Amino acid sequence: MGKNVANKISLHLAEAQARERLSDHLHYLITKQEGFKMRPLVILCIGSDRYTGDALGPLIGSELCENTEECIVFGSLDHPVHAGNLVETVNIINHRYHHPIIVAIDACLGKKAEIGNVEIWEGGLQAGIAVGNRLPSVGNVSIIGVVNAGGQIGYLDLQSTPLSIVMKLSKVISGALLAVVNELIPGTICPTSYIKRQEQRQR
Repeated sequence: MGKNVANKISLHLAEAQARERLSDHLHYLITKQEGFKMRPLVILCIGSDRYTGDALGPLIGSELCENTEECIVFGSLDHPVHAGNLVETVNIINHRYHHPIIVAIDACLGKKAEIGNVEIWEGGLQAGIAVGNRLPSVGNVSIIGVVNAGGQIGYLDLQSTPLSIVMKLSKVISGALLAVVNELIPGTICPTSYIKRQEQRQR
């Protein structure tokens, strides 16, 4: 988590209307950014599929890439953004896009009772803390999903994370992002077809 955090909420993926609450707050945080209508929206999905728990960001990025046309997404299963290339990627974003609004997304380790929580706030996040990496804070808006309880050796906790919790978190977060992107950038997705695909996957 970055130093400057504001308007933070936390919810659990099993809560009723979790995706809607997340979507509403995300919309609020994006639209309150100064000059948001003139600034490109960039979704930065951080993580790697080398560890199950760390794959949350790439899963979300891939879901967005499959269901959007105009949304700018960095980080997917095919092209992950991780500790090794995060700084370079942020430099590319800032060079390519003028004064972008960056929504940063990452997996997180927490307490056992927090597993399945999603947190969203205005401000940046610091990726890699769970595995001992100290990277610069990134993002105007940040979203994290708590995938497992954290111990002394973070990468082992990420490695032993059940895929089911990561998939559930990714569906809630990507669903909220798609709803907001579709509202802010009309025509990027077809909500009906997306919802049908989600329903078919859950059968």
